Amino acid sequence: MLAKTIDAMQSDAFARVSLTTARATIASCFLGDEPAQLRVGDITLHPHQRSAVARLQRTLCRHGGALLCDDVGLGKTYVALALANAYDSITIVAPAALAPMWREALSATHLAAEFISAESLGRSGAAEHKRALLIVDEAHHFRNPCTRRYAALARMCMLTPALLLSATPLHNSRDDLSAIAALFKGSRAYAMTNGDLAQIIVRRDSAGGLELGHVPVVVHAPARVIITDETVLDMILALPAPVPPSDGSVATRLVILGLVRQWASSNAALIGALKRRIARSHGLLVSLDAGRYPTAAELSAWVYTGDAVQLAFAELLLPATTPLVALAAALRQHVHALTALLAFARELDDDALAVFTREIRAAHPDQKIIAFSCYAETAEALYKSLKRDGHVGLLTARGAMIASGPVDRAEILAQFAPNTTTTRVANDHANVNLLVATDLLSEGVNLQEASILINLDLPWTAARLEQRIGRLARIGSRHQRVVSYSVTPPQRAEQFLHELEIIARKSDISAQLFGGSAIGQRVARPDTPETIKHGERVRAIIDKWRGPDSRMGSRHGTPVAVAHGTRFSALGSWLVDGTPTLLACDESGRISTDPPCLTAVTGAVDVADDAGGDSLDAARLANVVRAANAWYEQRCAWLAVGGADGSVNAPVFRDSQRSLARVADAATANTSFARRSQTAATATRLRIAAATPLPLAVEWSLESLADSPDDAAVNTILDLVDCARPPSNRVCDSGIRCVALILFAAETIAR
Repeated sequence: MLAKTIDAMQSDAFARVSLTTARATIASCFLGDEPAQLRVGDITLHPHQRSAVARLQRTLCRHGGALLCDDVGLGKTYVALALANAYDSITIVAPAALAPMWREALSATHLAAEFISAESLGRSGAAEHKRALLIVDEAHHFRNPCTRRYAALARMCMLTPALLLSATPLHNSRDDLSAIAALFKGSRAYAMTNGDLAQIIVRRDSAGGLELGHVPVVVHAPARVIITDETVLDMILALPAPVPPSDGSVATRLVILGLVRQWASSNAALIGALKRRIARSHGLLVSLDAGRYPTAAELSAWVYTGDAVQLAFAELLLPATTPLVALAAALRQHVHALTALLAFARELDDDALAVFTREIRAAHPDQKIIAFSCYAETAEALYKSLKRDGHVGLLTARGAMIASGPVDRAEILAQFAPNTTTTRVANDHANVNLLVATDLLSEGVNLQEASILINLDLPWTAARLEQRIGRLARIGSRHQRVVSYSVTPPQRAEQFLHELEIIARKSDISAQLFGGSAIGQRVARPDTPETIKHGERVRAIIDKWRGPDSRMGSRHGTPVAVAHGTRFSALGSWLVDGTPTLLACDESGRISTDPPCLTAVTGAVDVADDAGGDSLDAARLANVVRAANAWYEQRCAWLAVGGADGSVNAPVFRDSQRSLARVADAATANTSFARRSQTAATATRLRIAAATPLPLAVEWSLESLADSPDDAAVNTILDLVDCARPPSNRVCDSGIRCVALILFAAETIAR
């Protein structure tokens, strides 16, 4: 095959063109058609949103799913609905709190959709019927594959293309992103390289040179420590060990860790936590005194209200098999220490937090402020201290509140939403310019009328901090900057909590894929790959190459240009099994699809000069073609044994592939001569299916069907695979074909 390729090349299969023409052809192949002006209902998309729609359409077709991970505030909702406009039916899965936002967006775009709350999936699951398009907002809520809601969503993705939205898909580790991708890529998502993930992710940020509406600059004020008396901390650290339920284990450090975090947030949060722990401990103590040792589930079933716990009849529990006297004595010591700590904490207040907030209000008298906390008790305590100052609101899961009493949640949010500067609330006392809220408000709402953010405490992840900032620093804001203030725990507490260290570590994990953190406190290290960001840089460079002189599909042959100015041997746009792919070839003949490498070579091509002349170096051209063919053969071999897309180093990670291989072997074993051709064809289809990425729920079904591979099971497997495969994989052009190529002059490489 290789000799034939070289012979064809010598017979004018390649044609020398200008560098401008080769660039334009690469752009046309790799990026597709340039998106036209796009309007959906009453909404006109920005240029970066239009380009995202075009990219996501191709990604959904090729992979059966896509992740839209644009930075917070760049308008992912309207990108998703613009894409959905081409589908007959839409199902939206999102947190219940975002239902009003989605209803408003659907009204603005004149679309209709079924809405399913993420919380309901954990309770009742969802039907597996085929939908036209599934949109999952705040998809990071489905990063844990051990939950019922994840399994329910996986079944929904079984036969339906899925568009997953999340500005912060990474919260704790890279497995978060792999779990989300596995919904439509299957378990091989865990073996995908960063470069493979870049093929299914669209991620742009406001600092990436996009043609955006105005996005304010985020300014981070120095963090403030407001707790000075550490007596409470000493008492928490000196607490006796707790007694676990009968099916639990001793988790003294976790108990202490939780109490220290709540104390670092506010005294009110600590008091609330102590009340709950004392009430729970009393419930356990009553059971121990009755000769019963309850489980964690039995303890959780008892109702806690205020300072009391409503107990079940402990005598109805199973008798304990563990001696309980020592446990009861240890538990009494723990409760006694908790009660003493609670009494001491009740003598304290949170005035320092209120003073800090008043200082910020005084420094920004004419601006709207959002104050976030992880704990409802902190938010409520601060609100009670400040509500007499005027124009202060509270929003938690319990509802919304202003000084005159409860109000509708939407009434407060409307004052912080865009395009409300000319709207005045009828009663001046109902105007709110300081809103104290929990993290319930940190996702999916537009609050860009506010320009000041206060982090009353620190969450566990950098992603949550980015979400908070993203409520204010959004596209279309009228503010030039957003100022972020933060309260951090005192040094001794930080040495125990390691909050800043944990946030920094998790931020670095995200930076390895997406680049610098939006929180402004961390940036990617110089040696960090920033894979997704490199991919976006490559696209931005190539987008400048678009032009009318593209010769893609020309009868004169594949366009080839010769350029100066790089250490690489070639850059080309190739169709790899029907998918446009950029391949860079270095001076040693190795092919690379690594995003940082492609960033370097496309950058070099962007500033390179045309080498001139009309002839081509046939030997150099043959070496590039040979290297591309060898790379493709290696890729096919790796995919056949279960490797990730294009990866030759990742481990095989698919039980379902082995299951399908077993079924294929069983289909051909002990087959009569008369049925040999039929079973051979079936086995071939099964092996092709084994090399194809399939949704995770399909893999689960295949593994169960593979346990009994009779004819009916085989036919069910084939039907399931055919329905679940992405459209482009059903009629896929196999092989590798060069669309456009840029060679670099030999003398340049020699230098």
